Amino acid sequence: MKNSKNKLVNLIVAKETNPAYLPEIGYCGNVFMIFGLPVRRLPENERLRWLKQIEGYDLIITNPGLMNHKTKKPYTEVPYGCYARLNQIFIDTEIKTKATNIIDVGKTFNEYVKKLGCKEGKANKEISRQLINYVTSIITFVRTGEENTLKGLQTSISEKWDISFDIKSPDQIMLSKGQIIVNPAYAQWVYDHCVPLNMDVVNVFKRNPLALDFYRYLAYRNNELSKTVSIQDCFLFEQLGTEQQNDRYTRGHLKRILKVIQMYWPVKAKFEDGYFELKPSPPAIQKKLPSQTPIKIIDEFKD
Repeated sequence: MKNSKNKLVNLIVAKETNPAYLPEIGYCGNVFMIFGLPVRRLPENERLRWLKQIEGYDLIITNPGLMNHKTKKPYTEVPYGCYARLNQIFIDTEIKTKATNIIDVGKTFNEYVKKLGCKEGKANKEISRQLINYVTSIITFVRTGEENTLKGLQTSISEKWDISFDIKSPDQIMLSKGQIIVNPAYAQWVYDHCVPLNMDVVNVFKRNPLALDFYRYLAYRNNELSKTVSIQDCFLFEQLGTEQQNDRYTRGHLKRILKVIQMYWPVKAKFEDGYFELKPSPPAIQKKLPSQTPIKIIDEFKD
């Protein structure tokens, strides 16, 4: 957290000394702002299916487990960790800002890494792995109710992908197009149900899955909030999937993350007496957003 705090201090200084500063805007579909993704790799016998249940809603992520024909073992699984989140935010941002379901990942791996706001280095393999995990996955989002009463969405993340990154030579130009065609149903859902994020803040927390999820949760819950909400903080811990048995430890950790967030964004939130309270606050993005145009659905790769 100390490193994140220092980065945010630098960001605040840059903002205050540059009157022309404008944050880079990103977007995130509300499904992942509510449910997040697994923080860590799932146990071996659970890596192809993940279930998260929150307040009458279920999110199920499945992966077909594409097979490596040499090792005879699957090389894809349910996406997890910070780089899965960065890939997901990048794809959602492309859908919303460019009003299309076709995602350009670049001609080289380094070009894609820069699109994520990362630097070339040891994380290269994991970034690529989590991108492939994400685009090959299927999501089922269901509002649960009484028997024979269901409302939800089931869709693959993508319909087609053409990616052949050379991780060992990240500046090597790909022979393929370097594109992903997002499933139209999923793209339309993201386009209609996403919330803006400050990508400068996302980049501060890019290696901290819990902080990323907490920031996204705050941005989602604060969006169009008209009155104070207060919940037992143990329910918040469960929603964020902290996987910590000690509530006192989790509460202290989230308090520290909240203080760092509030250094940049004056969100009116606090932990007190076993509850988490959120009051209507300025939006996470305090600038005029571009007007919305209808999304253009594309079925084939662009030349």
